[in-house]
Amino acid sequence: MRGGDGRDAWHAREVTDPTPDRADAAVRVPARPRGVLSDRVRTALARVGIRTDAGRDAAAAAAWALLTVLLLGVLAALVWADGTARTMSPAQGAVIAVLAVVQCVPLAFRRRHPRSTLLAVSVLQAALVAVIPPQFGFWAAAPVVAAYTVGALLPPASAVRIVVAAVGVEAVGAFVAATGQARALLVPTAVDARPGLDTVVSATSILVSGLLIAAASAAVGSWVALRRRHDADVLARAAETVEHQAALGRAAIAAERTRMARELHDVAAHHLTALVVQAGAAERLVDRDPERAKDSLRGIRMQGRETLDALRSIVGILRQTSDAEGGDPAGTAPVPGLADLPELVAAARTAGTEVDEHATGDAPPLAPLADVTAYRTVQESLANARRHAPGSAVALTVEAGPTLVALTVENALPPAAPATAPGYGLVGMRERAALVGGRLDAGPTAGGTWRVRLELPVEPVVADARSEA
Repeated sequence: MRGGDGRDAWHAREVTDPTPDRADAAVRVPARPRGVLSDRVRTALARVGIRTDAGRDAAAAAAWALLTVLLLGVLAALVWADGTARTMSPAQGAVIAVLAVVQCVPLAFRRRHPRSTLLAVSVLQAALVAVIPPQFGFWAAAPVVAAYTVGALLPPASAVRIVVAAVGVEAVGAFVAATGQARALLVPTAVDARPGLDTVVSATSILVSGLLIAAASAAVGSWVALRRRHDADVLARAAETVEHQAALGRAAIAAERTRMARELHDVAAHHLTALVVQAGAAERLVDRDPERAKDSLRGIRMQGRETLDALRSIVGILRQTSDAEGGDPAGTAPVPGLADLPELVAAARTAGTEVDEHATGDAPPLAPLADVTAYRTVQESLANARRHAPGSAVALTVEAGPTLVALTVENALPPAAPATAPGYGLVGMRERAALVGGRLDAGPTAGGTWRVRLELPVEPVVADARSEA
């Protein structure tokens, strides 16, 4: 807790989720829990135009002053009925009343200047102790409120120092009370004008009472401040947890969107590119060679079916419905892998791309995600060759080993840079490779070709422990 009124420590924290489509995008956590009574008092003061801490402190000081006046009136009536008031002069009673009321004035600055407020109240309390008759013990609310504020707003060490200083100021008043000099000025005929043992004992008891009251009030204030800080820390941690969960949700959504973008890009790059190429060929051949145009149209129809199957495959990936959950959703297709490369090569050849396929070794089973990564990389590489270097031959090499599967797709570089804007194919391929712990290298070679090489680690197959038992 910092010094001053501590208003900057009682702010409200707001955790905002920047995702625009969430209805609960903002979570507001108040860092200063208040009671029902405090809220009602603030609401009532706000209705009359008092909305600042300074205004509320001034209103509270006025309320304490009014309460002190009422208390003095009740005490005066009781003392007068008992006959004890005859030992006090009117001047002494007036000074006591004025000091008790003026003592509430510094409370208007208690949160802005807690140290000065307690010292000012202590000076006035010392004056009260000096002029009040020793047989009376009068403590107004001002010393209690001032000491409580010091304990609530200041660090414990500072609070202890200022309370000790305040009690020291009151000790001066107790000493003056013991000598009786101040009362002698107001009541020249007072029998206790000279200090005696009873007067010293009474002054000491007043001083001890002041010490206990100040210490207890400051201790209560420190406990309340500690409790508020604890509640604020709990709420702040809850807000941080909410913010962390929201960030995790946003990251998961972004990852899923990236995944969807990769899948859709792969389908669009491969199948739709083939559709565009075959449609252009059919348009050129429809007049001069109708039979070849029909062949191109049949190829377009086949590519359309493959596109539909690929989209169904994407739906299957996104839904991720397992057999254990009772799902065999309609409209989905198995995810493609290395075993489907022959069909992919055949489709590329049908679309007019010359593909030279070469494989070495027996491909071991890959993890599902690595398997689809291999397929999508070859698919994207063939689509890029068809788009950027139409008519050039493509060499596909699959090298399978016990710990590594490598795929290489190589084609001649186009004579000029492509007219179309660069896409996200290479980015998606690299993301896929990194996701499964693989490595992808793509770029021109010294021989004037473009080469894409993907290396995928083979995960070891762990035998079932039950079969070995």
